[in-house]
Amino acid sequence: MKTNSRLISNYDYKKMFLPNVSRHDLFNFSSLQSYRIERYLKHIVIPVTPYQTSFNFLIFVTKGWIKQQLENSVFEVKANGAINIRQGNYTATLELSDDVEGYFVVYENEIVDKIVLNSKDLNFFYTTPFLIVKEKTISWITRIFGLLEEELRDIESNQTICILLFESILLKIIRAENKNYQALSHMSSISFRFRELVHKHHVDHKEIGFYAQKLNLSDNYLNKCVKETTGKPPKQWVNEISILHSQILLQDSSKEIAQVAFELNYQSGSYFSRLFKKVTGLTPTEYRSSRSS
Repeated sequence: MKTNSRLISNYDYKKMFLPNVSRHDLFNFSSLQSYRIERYLKHIVIPVTPYQTSFNFLIFVTKGWIKQQLENSVFEVKANGAINIRQGNYTATLELSDDVEGYFVVYENEIVDKIVLNSKDLNFFYTTPFLIVKEKTISWITRIFGLLEEELRDIESNQTICILLFESILLKIIRAENKNYQALSHMSSISFRFRELVHKHHVDHKEIGFYAQKLNLSDNYLNKCVKETTGKPPKQWVNEISILHSQILLQDSSKEIAQVAFELNYQSGSYFSRLFKKVTGLTPTEYRSSRSS
């Protein structure tokens, strides 16, 4: 049975998590948008349960810190830190410091298609989406952010100029901090493609053989690639991504836990509950209660 979970749009994100968002920002449907963290995220409703977005976004912190969940990891993005969240990733903003400042850039896939990045640059998006920028590059980056904001606010804004400014920011962040950066290795590429497939197919396919077949690999070689590059075997990735998905479904209090298990193709509700506790440390009931308290 297919689930009714969906990717949330930029509009949905604002409606769900930003009660004080202005009408101008709420109804901004541009494919590239830039906001100040201190104005945009300051009043976000915490705790935020995991979600998936139909857009990509970059967080760049200049003061204070943000704790952001990305898949199964939690990153504390401090001043001079940047994290990029790709469309479809499971993510959630967990906490912000009172003095947090910085930039939150929303960009749709059509913007990605127009940005010129080589295979080495893509390493930032696929394997190391979080990094710390050196002090000497901060002033340059913030000046370009200012120019991007100014151009986006202009009633006669030129999208080509906006994209070039955003591309400059990305390249400065990626290349200034990764002088010896390497292209994705063969094993890393396989690991990334595996995780992309898991996002698409984990509801219907939890067996590793399915993914190995999709990638034209043996089960053993897929296991080796994923474990060596991520530190976790493929089965653990399937389980953890499936449980992250279940956390989204559990937000709907009208759903029985057994129904959530069924929607994710767990034939046994008790097995789903045991796996949920193994991954999160809580039972589904405890997790739901912790989110409503």
